[in-house]
Amino acid sequence: MSRRRTPTGDLPPGYRPLSLLADGRRLETWDAWDEARGTRCVVKLLRADRRDDARVRQAVLLEGHLATTLAHPHLVRGYDVLDDPPTVVLETLRGATLAALIDDEPLGLADAAELGCQLVSVLGYLHRHDWLHLDLKPDNVVVDHGKAVLIDLSLAGRPGAGRPGAGTRGYLAPEQARGRGLSPATDVWGLGMILVEALARTAPYGDEATWDSRRRWPLVHRRAPGAPVGLDEVPDEVRGLLRACLSPDPAARPLLPQVRDALAPLRSPAPAVDDVVAPLASRR
Repeated sequence: MSRRRTPTGDLPPGYRPLSLLADGRRLETWDAWDEARGTRCVVKLLRADRRDDARVRQAVLLEGHLATTLAHPHLVRGYDVLDDPPTVVLETLRGATLAALIDDEPLGLADAAELGCQLVSVLGYLHRHDWLHLDLKPDNVVVDHGKAVLIDLSLAGRPGAGRPGAGTRGYLAPEQARGRGLSPATDVWGLGMILVEALARTAPYGDEATWDSRRRWPLVHRRAPGAPVGLDEVPDEVRGLLRACLSPDPAARPLLPQVRDALAPLRSPAPAVDDVVAPLASRR
């Protein structure tokens, strides 16, 4: 029986490790100090025992490229990407993951609508640059004072074909299990999964449910798909929207603008300009 490897914390020059955040099969993720910027950061370092794997190296460097070249208010910012060893340096986010928040209590309808509109915005940005996120789940959304930030571009890819079964158990769209037919509709599935879980505090198909990605037909689900549960207090039109997002047929899922148009009227109204400016002016 092999012994578990101990992370070394041997970060590239200029980055001082503070604490280990995660030790995965491919990456060590560190809370670190950026000497050049004088700030905390997150360093994702390819494990030493995976550095000869060309596919893994390429995936880490791609994540770094995307994080440092794509910029959106609801997408985590990348500070740097290093080739040797493959390393991605990201901003440190405040707040908590959506998963942690809904562990305490589900979101109200207005907050879920706001969350959905923010995610539609960032996903639309990625799609216009011909990228798909492909790993949408509450653990990959950080929320701070009402602002949602999408993180983890490690599985991002182009529309078309992909590695069969790549994704997170319980959140895979059926076409991800097959590894073909990936499209913006695949991220709409992930968005629907997030919104159902945010409102109902339960994954629509169960935490361990997954499409069977083996070479066996017909494609089956280990827990039979059904209508999302726990949404009794949600208006019928929203329930219908979420069911459509989770259609096994990608062509039957709504487009992102349709999701936004359905959710936008449900958000809490923004304060009037005078309501914001007057208190600020009184502080001068």
